[in-house]
Amino acid sequence: MKPKNNRKPRKTFPLQIEDDLHKALKHKAIESNKTLHTFIIETLAEKVQEDPARYGFSSNQDAQHSEEKQ
Repeated sequence: MKPKNNRKPRKTFPLQIEDDLHKALKHKAIESNKTLHTFIIETLAEKVQEDPARYGFSSNQDAQHSEEKQ
C-alpha cells in the first residue's frame, strides 16, 4: 500500500524528556510560530542535514508537518 499524497512512510516512537527541556522546546516552538511537533522534527532534520549522505537523508521534510499545536 502506497502512502497517501506521495508522503514517505513515517515512524512513531515515545520520547521521554525532562520537564525543563520540554518547556524550553515549547517556548522555542511558540517563538517560531510552529507546533512543538514541527519544531522538534525540523530541528532534528537540520541536525541530520549537516551530513545528509552519511545518514541517507533526503530533505523534503518542510511543510509536511502541520500537526495541531501542543
